[in-house]
Amino acid sequence: MRNGIPLCIYILVTALATFLVRALPYYANFLDRLPKFLAKCLRLLPIAALGALIFPGVITDFQGRWYAGLLGIGIAFLLSYFKRGMIFPILFSVLITYLALVL
Repeated sequence: MRNGIPLCIYILVTALATFLVRALPYYANFLDRLPKFLAKCLRLLPIAALGALIFPGVITDFQGRWYAGLLGIGIAFLLSYFKRGMIFPILFSVLITYLALVL
């Protein structure tokens, strides 16, 4: 308990907020009436939020070798941009990050 509020309440509120941000763009009918740019922004919002959560961790997780995470992200970005797939960029970025950490 924090300040008299049980931990499960914090978890439920966080889960509800996360669900609304992710589900609203896909289930809302008003997106068809919005301008295309705004509708696209609302559909990409969950992806942008996930990126904002992951990126700082990539830089701060590797003590003394911050460049390893940036190399992995850079390789994943370039490969996914040119190859348009998911598996190959993910596997190759993990390999590059691992090599940057052990060498």
